[in-house]
Amino acid sequence: MILAIHSSPKPGGNLERMVIKTAESTGLEYELIRLAELNMRPCLGCAKCAGKNRCVQQDDLSAVFEKFPRAKGLIMGAVNYNGIMNSIAHIFLERLFVHYHQNSVLRGMPAGVVAVGGEEPEKAAGNIISYLKDIYFFHVTGTALFKSDIPPCFSCGYGAKCPVGMPALHWPKEQFENFTRVRKNMFLRYEDNSDAVLACTRLGQSLLQAVTCQQSRRPKSGAGFYIN
Repeated sequence: MILAIHSSPKPGGNLERMVIKTAESTGLEYELIRLAELNMRPCLGCAKCAGKNRCVQQDDLSAVFEKFPRAKGLIMGAVNYNGIMNSIAHIFLERLFVHYHQNSVLRGMPAGVVAVGGEEPEKAAGNIISYLKDIYFFHVTGTALFKSDIPPCFSCGYGAKCPVGMPALHWPKEQFENFTRVRKNMFLRYEDNSDAVLACTRLGQSLLQAVTCQQSRRPKSGAGFYIN
């Protein structure tokens, strides 16, 4: 089973659909987990999880962490908020420290990273990779990114009248002067970007390959030899 986890507070949004596309491209069974729907608290830094790989905080993440020993791989998705991954993703990855210790099930586990943003989704992806690869020693197989060009001011209600929104600050003067209202066609869908769709497909395939290779290296018949 693949754990397909994302931090978008918008069910059915670009991030969720990309995570699902990636998971389906593995051809493996997967479970979708929406972190925004969970009751979860920040890490306390108590390190009491060191002995049993179990967090002392009894919130909704307890059930999620119990799934990792049986998982074959992870797909982790996040949104770029203000140049970094959103806080929901950060809390989850921070709390994943529960599996860092003596009997870690994370080391070498294949993982794929998905990130979206109104701008620079690679920044959120970089944050995730830093956690997964450098702290928890996952085997990160790749990333799938989508820059939606959708600033928060498209949905805040002020739209073209906002003097501090991304259009006012970043668009060419002539383009912003012609910006009179937010239109439906401004909300881009990843499915309409062939590169984004292909990235999800290839990420899922690379994750499948990594899972298959990982399984083939397990000892056979108790002989103690690993297949390379």
